[in-house]
Amino acid sequence: MTAPLSRFIILVGPRGSGKTTLGHALARSIDVPVYDTDRMVEERTGEPVSRLWEREGEGVFREWESRVLQTLGEFPPGVVSTGGGIVLSADNRQLLSGLGPVFYLHVPVEQLVTRLSNAYEKRPRLRGEMPLSEEIRQVTLERDPLYREVATHVVETGGHSIAGTVEEILRLLRTTHSSGGGRR
Repeated sequence: MTAPLSRFIILVGPRGSGKTTLGHALARSIDVPVYDTDRMVEERTGEPVSRLWEREGEGVFREWESRVLQTLGEFPPGVVSTGGGIVLSADNRQLLSGLGPVFYLHVPVEQLVTRLSNAYEKRPRLRGEMPLSEEIRQVTLERDPLYREVATHVVETGGHSIAGTVEEILRLLRTTHSSGGGRR
């Protein structure tokens, strides 16, 4: 990508799909800013997402997440890494679609279980009453249609390197740009 971005590149997917890591790698590769909606919520609230979630609940966190998403248009175009549940709101899905191409980072459930089992203590539990593996399966099953609804492209990230996934996203962007559109 040699021309400056005119729109954002949005990354959606479940917790553990690599949105933050890939967002930073992609932004570095095309020399644009990266915006992480979870970090933006933390900056605005002055506390980690896990503490906000625990203290105020999911509803308050989702409100902050939506506010952050609404302000993205005030920033120069770049790569946006979103929280896994940002697609739960129909308004958010509409906003995401209007900001630029949306890439759903799809990872097989088994890999998500492995990834999140090693790091879940840093992330708020969505359904603490059940084993983590079952929580991941249920949440993934519920959200997959929403990710697909908003996605311009679905990128299989399970088992691929960060560099390989970045190259796949860049290839899809070039293909979409040269053909004059996306999947919509």
